[in-house]
Amino acid sequence: MPYRNILVALELNHREKPLLKRAVELAECYQAGLHIVHVEPDVSGIYVGSLNMDLRQLKMKLRLESGHVIMQMLKDAQHQVASLSLPSGDVRQAVRLAVKEKNADLLICGHQLEHHFLGHLFSHTVGFLDISNCDLLVVKLSDKGED
Repeated sequence: MPYRNILVALELNHREKPLLKRAVELAECYQAGLHIVHVEPDVSGIYVGSLNMDLRQLKMKLRLESGHVIMQMLKDAQHQVASLSLPSGDVRQAVRLAVKEKNADLLICGHQLEHHFLGHLFSHTVGFLDISNCDLLVVKLSDKGED
């Protein structure tokens, strides 16, 4: 089955270069649209106390920084992207919504190789196993960020 819309979920760390490379290769192979989603942490519940900080400005700053990092990664990958989403909140809900909105038939996400038992049980990727009409590709991410 050829893929038409590939969604890659990024955490934006140095280990994800192989993840993006794999997504680009598959998008080129299937001539599919490549969609990227990065879920920003929800900072609205953070107590800033006596700090003179505007949470809206902090959210905007985080979103701009994330967008810049993604654009640099894409420049290195040399591939066009059909869409880029930077929602905030719960990772599982945001990725599920992006799969539905983009009509993705393949979701690619990374998994850090963790050596402790709980790391395997509570990985974000486990929450994506039951998304209907969408295959899941989990790419192992090494500590080095190299392929």
